[in-house]
Amino acid sequence: MKVNLGVEVDPKGQAMAWVAELPGCYARGRTAREALEKISLAVDEYCVWLRAHGEEMDPPGAVEVAGVETVQVDSDLGQGLSSGLFAFDQAPVDPGVAALALRAASYARADLMSLVVGLGPTAPSEPLEGTARTLAQTLDHMVVTDLWYAIRLLPPNALEERAYLLSAIRDACLPAMAEWADESAHVEPHLYPSLTLPSDAEGDPAQAGSEGWTGYKVLRRYVWHDRLHYRALMRRTRAQA
Repeated sequence: MKVNLGVEVDPKGQAMAWVAELPGCYARGRTAREALEKISLAVDEYCVWLRAHGEEMDPPGAVEVAGVETVQVDSDLGQGLSSGLFAFDQAPVDPGVAALALRAASYARADLMSLVVGLGPTAPSEPLEGTARTLAQTLDHMVVTDLWYAIRLLPPNALEERAYLLSAIRDACLPAMAEWADESAHVEPHLYPSLTLPSDAEGDPAQAGSEGWTGYKVLRRYVWHDRLHYRALMRRTRAQA
C-alpha cells in the first residue's frame, strides 16, 4: 500500500505520524523517526480493524511511503494533544476517503459503546490506565469533545448551523431532564468541577492561541479520539478478566 504521511513534531521532539488515506490511522513516537518506523504496524492494525467491520480491504502488504509532510506544533504530543494541520487536510478530499472517514467514525463509536454498555449501569471508580480520569469522567470528556469537534466544522460566523447544534443538544438532554423530574426524591447534590467560561481574549483567535481546522481534520480526529479511548477501556477490561 502506498501512503502519504503528515508528521507533527512538538518542542520535545515527540511526534505523531498520520496516514492521509486512512482517516484516524496514526503512530506516535518519542521522535519522528520512531513514529515513522511504527507506521507499517499501524496501517496493518487499522486495515484489520476495518475488515472486522465488514470493509472489503486487501491486506496492505508492504507499506510504501509516497510523501511526508512535517509540521512543528506547540502542543504536548506525549499527552496526546495533537494539533497539526497538514496539506492533505486542506486539499479537496477524495469522495471515497471522505465516505470511509464517516464509516470509520461510526465503527469507532460503536466499538466504544459496546464496551461501555457491557460494563453495566455503574462505572468503576478507579482511573483508566494511562489517565487520571475514571470511565464516567472519560465519557464526560468525550461528550464535550464531540461538541468541540462539531463546532470546528463550522465557519466562525455560521449562525444557522450553531442554532441546529443548540436544538439537537437540548433535544438529547430533555429525556434525562424528564427522568430527573420524575425522581422527586433525589435531592443529594452531585459535585463537579466549576465551569470556567472563556474570557474575551480567549474568544478572539487573534489574541488567544488558535489552531487551524478543516472538515477532514475533524473526521480523522473523531476516529482517532474514539479509538484512543476504546483501547484504554480494552486494557481495563482485559486486566479485570
